[in-house]
Amino acid sequence: MANPSYDFTHRRVLVVGGTRGLGNTIARRFARAGASVTVTGTQSLRSAYDARLQDYDYQRLDLTNHDSIVRVAEQVGPVDILVNAAGARVPHTADAQEQEFVSHSVRLGLLGPTQLAHRLRHRLAESQMRGGGAVISTHHLRRWCEMAVGGANAHTEMLNTTSRLAAAWGSNGIRVNAVASTVVVPRQAPQRGDLDKESGPVLTRTRTQRTGTLHDVAEAALFLASSGAAFITGQTLMVNGSGAGGARIAH
Repeated sequence: MANPSYDFTHRRVLVVGGTRGLGNTIARRFARAGASVTVTGTQSLRSAYDARLQDYDYQRLDLTNHDSIVRVAEQVGPVDILVNAAGARVPHTADAQEQEFVSHSVRLGLLGPTQLAHRLRHRLAESQMRGGGAVISTHHLRRWCEMAVGGANAHTEMLNTTSRLAAAWGSNGIRVNAVASTVVVPRQAPQRGDLDKESGPVLTRTRTQRTGTLHDVAEAALFLASSGAAFITGQTLMVNGSGAGGARIAH
């Protein structure tokens, strides 16, 4: 079955964390739908990544650094759609005091994806899309919430953050939604992916059953950004497959 068809021609999309994994999948999907896409990563040069990034504008962004957030917000230009798909990573060289400072700043909203969204709010409000500008968060937002409130309350905080921003920014014509997913990387993959246990049950079906992919999550993100979801805001869409047990979503 073919994927749904979307037309994002002339729309400007910023995918934070668009250099790899789910973020890169979402960036490619928006580009195929006609959007002008900017991706961010933590490396100085786009050539440092394995993914093909030549089709996108590239901005270096460290969400744990205030100056980096300000610089990107000033340089990125107009934005219709902001996708948060960057994981929470504190530099390995940071000592315990520095790590606590970052966590405290995230808790106050001074660092992380929420701070970037706040700095882009006025540009999102200028979007001429039906339904207004759109902010789409992925399960990576949960990792930032863990830094702020701890693992036990992270999923609830992700839901609350989405609904709070949607309520606050609705009068500005900005929609805020999220996609929560269970991501499992196959054994042959070099890295272990994020496993969001609270976003839905993990399936233990045999290999003959349907297996979801990052493309399934990307399609949900594009739907929430599209005119078809123009009157949907403050919602977290659970992408965990069909049937009682949910599906396995893999790289």
